[in-house]
Amino acid sequence: DIVDRKVRKMTMISPTNKEVQIGQTLKDDEFIGMVRREVMDSYLRERAAESGCHLINGLFMSMTSPEQKDEPYVLTYNDFGDDEGNARKGVKKTLEVDVVIGGDGANSRVAKEIEAGDYEYAIAFQERMRIPENKMEYYKERAEMYVGEDVSPDFYAWVFPKCDHVAVGTGTVVDKKGIQKYQQGIRDRARNRID
Repeated sequence: DIVDRKVRKMTMISPTNKEVQIGQTLKDDEFIGMVRREVMDSYLRERAAESGCHLINGLFMSMTSPEQKDEPYVLTYNDFGDDEGNARKGVKKTLEVDVVIGGDGANSRVAKEIEAGDYEYAIAFQERMRIPENKMEYYKERAEMYVGEDVSPDFYAWVFPKCDHVAVGTGTVVDKKGIQKYQQGIRDRARNRID
């Protein structure tokens, strides 16, 4: 199962640490599934492979767009799964495809290649923290969301339960350089529950 924890309780915590419980309207069979990124990504890769996709452990480098309607896109990438190459550099290869989906994150090489232009994106910072079992029990079915200038100027911070730890993090769009300060802010605000 890819779901580590089933969150059925959510605590919103204000800048003055007033708490509001939300989620009382959830039905018995409803929950917010907490997953770890590496588990979810692996699951999606396995499903794609089972559906006939050929998986490549590679790094996208560039793309040549079709000049005519019937021509393919030609992707250039470094193949890290090729035994002939250096494990750090991979082997330079090309691949012809009909469609390109740039699902490669906020700093997308695909977006840069097609000159997608400027776009706003959030930056997030998250730590995995093992906490004492008695404190982990509090987070068994609970997640917390914190708001306030100390944890993010425009977003929120969180403590989310995972398999055997909590994920403590924050995000921002407007002050990316301050992300470490906001991460310290959530650690300080949640200290009584996570230390």
